[in-house]
Amino acid sequence: VVAHGWRAKIKAFLAAWWHNPKARYGSLAGLAVVLVLVAAIPYSRYFVLNNVGVRASASLTILDDSTRQPLKNVQVQLANQSALTDANGNVKLEHLKLGKTHLKIIRRAFATVDQSQTVGWGSNPLGSINLTPTGSQYTFVATDFLSGQAQTKAQASFEDAEAQADSHGKVVLTIDPDNSSSQLAVQITSPGYRTETVNISPDDKAVHNVQMVPAQKHVFVSKRSGKLDLYSVYVDGNHQKLLLAGTGYERSDMAVIAKPNSNLVAVVSTRDNVHDSQGYLLSTLDIINTDTGQITALVQSEKIQVLGWTNSDLVYVQVAAGASAANPKRQRLISYDVDTNSKNELAASNYFNDMQLAQGQIYYAPSEAYQSNPVGLYKIMPDGSNRQTLLPKQVWNIFRDSYSHFNLSVGQDWYGYNLGDVIATKAVNAPANMGGRLYQDSPDGKHSLWVDNRDGKGVLLEYDLSKKTDKVLVSQSGLVTPIYWLSNNYVVYRIQTEQQTADYVLNLDGGQPRKISDVTATAGVSQWYYY
Repeated sequence: VVAHGWRAKIKAFLAAWWHNPKARYGSLAGLAVVLVLVAAIPYSRYFVLNNVGVRASASLTILDDSTRQPLKNVQVQLANQSALTDANGNVKLEHLKLGKTHLKIIRRAFATVDQSQTVGWGSNPLGSINLTPTGSQYTFVATDFLSGQAQTKAQASFEDAEAQADSHGKVVLTIDPDNSSSQLAVQITSPGYRTETVNISPDDKAVHNVQMVPAQKHVFVSKRSGKLDLYSVYVDGNHQKLLLAGTGYERSDMAVIAKPNSNLVAVVSTRDNVHDSQGYLLSTLDIINTDTGQITALVQSEKIQVLGWTNSDLVYVQVAAGASAANPKRQRLISYDVDTNSKNELAASNYFNDMQLAQGQIYYAPSEAYQSNPVGLYKIMPDGSNRQTLLPKQVWNIFRDSYSHFNLSVGQDWYGYNLGDVIATKAVNAPANMGGRLYQDSPDGKHSLWVDNRDGKGVLLEYDLSKKTDKVLVSQSGLVTPIYWLSNNYVVYRIQTEQQTADYVLNLDGGQPRKISDVTATAGVSQWYYY
């Protein structure tokens, strides 16, 4: 009854209020004034917004005041939230309460920043703040060891101290003055390069020039022990390591095919001294990790020829051990994906007349010998997809006369094929040059290498895919294949003369070629030959 009475009174009050314009408008005006005051007065506004769960964010960049370079792993505290800056000195804090608070920035060997800061509604970009060094500073200049170009992404570090390079490769590292080390082992790093350690004394104020060497190792064969041993070495000749000791059973047709921009190398050899039931010495295809020494044995077969690497796939042909000469699947075209550890048989034939690995696709021409399937020129992706017939005739030879064109020998006739077309077309005349080029594409797919012979010298050329032009990199007597990309700008080639057999390295960005090591001549990726 009492509740019913209260409800009746409230109802009556609201009715009277609603029917009294003066009271109604006065109340609404008063409410508006209160809301305006709450919104106008920051403390009141933030109090209300915080209590209804509104939160904001803030972002800022921390720089070294002495170099204007970003500082990494700086602790930034704001409104009871904390985060570390990234490699670019940037930090973003989320879920911040609104209102007046403290911004605190802490980095060892730098003066702490502690200042008032108001967090408003929204994103709050706070700009950049410079930290004043209080520690000892040490200077390094990082350059590429061949080209001399500044390494703008270089970084110096010692314990928890880090510093980034400027546009000239200069790095100024600030270290806590209370550090009691008698020797400072400063590490200089840069993406794609070997870590270099510079040992300095605490009172050393000299500028230290640091030459950066690619992180990828070169792999080669040497017979200095009397056997065909496999070595790895950095291209400056340092840290040579025996990867695989020879057994004495290796034949001279041993092949070494490095995967560009990686620590993997494919090796074909007879080192295991395994024979088939007819006594034939079998070859083994291994993949070796140059960092760990781990060996992955892929296959043992009568013959193995590697066509090359394309992305994560190693493409090769194996001749089935013990298979009769009339076996229609005596030769098998295989791709092996190192990322998924999976093999894919792409095609099989009694023998293949010719093959090319070009622009990431495999072109193959099976012989009609002992075949029930139609012959022709085919192309296929390394994963087995997109198989296409380009010419429904038996192709005897594939001559690559330019980066994007094949000349095809078909009996007495000649055909031409432009890479990317859906079919080959008959040529009016035989090509003027019967030779074929062997191209090696860079990891980023922007350039390709090939070797020519001009005026009695071997010539290493770089083909620019965007400009469609060739550039001579080296012209030298004895320059031969194998050639390969160590990385996107480093290439390795071989010089083979009466005086030396050695591998050299060249940086496309500049500088002179440099000899890596004397080697024993072995095969790499080569033109297809059938057995």
